[in-house]
Amino acid sequence: MTTPQDASTRQTAELFGDLWHRYDDRLFEASVQLFYDRFRANGFDLGSLRGQRCIDVGCGGGRLSIAMARLGAAEVIGCDISEEGLRDARRRATGLTNVRFERASTLELPYPDASFDFVLCNGVLHHTPDPLRGFGEITRVLKRGGRCFVLLYGKGGLRWPTVMKIRPHAQAMGYALVDEAIRLAALPANKQRTFLDDFFVPHITFYDGDEIHDLFALHGYRDMQRWTTGKLDHESSVAVQGEELGQMAAVFDAALAPSAPPHFAAARAHAGTARDETRAALADLRAVEAEFAAGRIDERERDWRVHGWGHHRVLATRI
Repeated sequence: MTTPQDASTRQTAELFGDLWHRYDDRLFEASVQLFYDRFRANGFDLGSLRGQRCIDVGCGGGRLSIAMARLGAAEVIGCDISEEGLRDARRRATGLTNVRFERASTLELPYPDASFDFVLCNGVLHHTPDPLRGFGEITRVLKRGGRCFVLLYGKGGLRWPTVMKIRPHAQAMGYALVDEAIRLAALPANKQRTFLDDFFVPHITFYDGDEIHDLFALHGYRDMQRWTTGKLDHESSVAVQGEELGQMAAVFDAALAPSAPPHFAAARAHAGTARDETRAALADLRAVEAEFAAGRIDERERDWRVHGWGHHRVLATRI
């Protein structure tokens, strides 16, 4: 008998299995470089991974596993539930002897207690049906004194509330149709991955700062650092956030365009609502910018209203 959890796990694996292979070599290498740039920007000594045993939990297409392997880690294991993603990761890691990729769930890691010096779990736990259990698992396999890096989605701002309003309409349109609309909008592969992930992944959990602090404290960590620099994605500025909302609107504009193929006609109502929600978010962003330009709010308030908590990128040491 298939349980709801089994079904959502399968859906998640199928979704991400269809996304990572879209990256060409240039875009994949840029995503590896992003790891180096972001970690350096936050004062992380990349050389400290040399000789360490590392695990990338929920490795997707392997970009961060490969990044750590190239830094001289003694061994890197990248694990994921998607066979397609792992197949792509193995292809891209050709020539690296210190990294391997294995199928495993974040909620049930098949590794002994305290077997890794460094655990990385980037944008994964919030897509599981039981993030607390997953956090327990990544802590269990980490040595005492070892370091853990986690990325979790933050509450608030404009982007995620908009995505949550769009999701039921995108899902009513169907994966294939939204994927086609994204391609008609001529968005690059990294944005194809981002939007299809946002609209179709079965589970998304969001956290505020107190919840993040409590999560790490509950599992016995110290020296918790929440990274606030090196924001090289949609959080890098209000202008870039606006550009991404504009790209999101372009997806549904493409679905509604007179030149769209005839099979888009049945999805017009949902595409129209999704487009209107995105345009409303853009109008809210412009209103915030106008308040800032008029001196009615300061930069901190402007950024808070646009980004909210943003992505929680946290590095901590297990006690």
